This record gives sequence, structure tokens and C-alpha cells, in this order.
Amino acid sequence: MRVDVVIPAFGRPALLNEAIESVLRQTYSDLSLFVVDDGSPHPIAPQVVFSDPRLKLLRLEKNGGSGPARNYGVAAGTAPLIAFLDSDDLWHPQKLERQVHYLSEHAGCEWLHCNEVWMRGSLEVKQRAEHRKQGGQFLERAFVRCLIATSAVVVRRRFFERHGGFARPFRICQDFELWLRLLADAPVGFLEEALAIKRTGDWLQASATPEIDRFRVLALHRFYRQIRRDATAQAYIGPLLSEAGRKSRMLLMGAEKYGNHRRLRAYQAWFTLFNARRTRPIR
Repeated sequence: MRVDVVIPAFGRPALLNEAIESVLRQTYSDLSLFVVDDGSPHPIAPQVVFSDPRLKLLRLEKNGGSGPARNYGVAAGTAPLIAFLDSDDLWHPQKLERQVHYLSEHAGCEWLHCNEVWMRGSLEVKQRAEHRKQGGQFLERAFVRCLIATSAVVVRRRFFERHGGFARPFRICQDFELWLRLLADAPVGFLEEALAIKRTGDWLQASATPEIDRFRVLALHRFYRQIRRDATAQAYIGPLLSEAGRKSRMLLMGAEKYGNHRRLRAYQAWFTLFNARRTRPIR
């Protein structure tokens, strides 16, 4: 089965070239690689050092965030499988081979992820127990934090397209938001092997965004509005609202501590909304 690999990119050409190399050196070679320049001030294409017929360089003139950039790359391909890689991450050479084999052996599995290694420079970072990866259907754990790394995912195109891909309004936590929707529909497969490498350093990362739980609350509320009338999802309503309320309370306390009155009013309204199980839009 052919795989379309999508890398969204904004600057950082040195890291990007390393990510590209880790894809082109996969032992599973039946792939196309779409690198989407997400409106970088200086176009990335001249800085890419590889010449390979499987590599396609695309560019969006306006920066829209990694979610829309990934959607754009997906739309440019036709392969039945889609894989994502962040421009500052890497793959083990056998990542796609192992994952494609799993999906070939499990025809009913719509999507799959694998374990990952966390690296800061040349040092491996130990992951805490709450970041433990798993397969199956674990929506309640997924309400708390993002437990599926984008760079670790392979998904069947039909499944990804049925759910509309990454939601455009989310510049932050767009993966967290999408995984909730996918998990509600189908359990995720899992390979225990650490086949993806998450790298951190002195560059900006979305996971370091201040008040990142604000975006997770927005995603939880959007998900709540989508499933609230679904009879099969009623068991998740209570835990979802409880977690959204807990996050709102923590955000409220932070705004109060730092005297951010605008955020304080917003988070008070959110906290009240979740306690009352209301569904009006929030932002």
C-alpha cells in the first residue's frame, strides 16, 4: 500500500532537511513525501538539499498553521495511507515498514500510532507515567492531554477524509482536537516500538505555548457539542465536562494570580458553562 507522507514546515531548514532524510531513508519505499511550506517569510524550497522523485515541495503563501498545511498536503496526494511528520522530528528507518505491515494484517484498523523517544539535544528525556502511550479506545485519558504524537500516526485516507481532517480554527492543539473525533469513531492501533523521535531544543514548539490548556478546553467543548446528542457517546459526557471544568478552574486560578482580568472573566464564564452543561460557542 502506498503512503503519502506530509511534513508541514515553517522555516528551520536544517531541522527540516533532517526530517526529510529520515523519510527518504525508510526501508518501506513506496511513498510520496509532500513538504508544505506554511507561508515561511523566506521560501523553503531553495533550502531543501534533496532531489528525489518521491519528494514534492508545496507552498502556501499565507501562514495558516500546521493543521491546514497538513490538510493541504493530504489533498495533494491519492495514496490509501497517510502519515505525518513534524519538521523537527525524525523517524526510525523501519517505522513505515512496521506500520504498513500492521495495517495490512489488521484490515479493520483505521489508524495506528507507535511509541516515541523524546530527545533534548543528544540526551534522551524520560517520559512520565501520565504520557504512557496505548492502543484501543481511551477517550477518558485523551480528555486530559494529547497521548498520540502526530509524527507517530498512520491513518487510512478514507477515515481521515470522512472526519474532515484537522479543524481549521485550531492553530494550537489541532492534533488533540482531531484525535478526540477519531477515537470516538474507532480504536487506534498501537506498536510498542519507539519508531518516532520527538526532538526539543531552543526553537519554538506548540507544546510550550502558554495556557495550552485553554486550547484543549476549546477542543473539548467543540467535541462536546458534536457528541451531546449521540446516544452511543453518553457515557463520555460526564468525564468530558468534568475535565473541561477542571482545566477551566486551573486557568481561572492562573488568570487571577497574574491579574489578567480579561481572561479571568472568560474562564469564569467557561467554568459556569461546563457546570451547567450548556452548549453555546466559546472562544
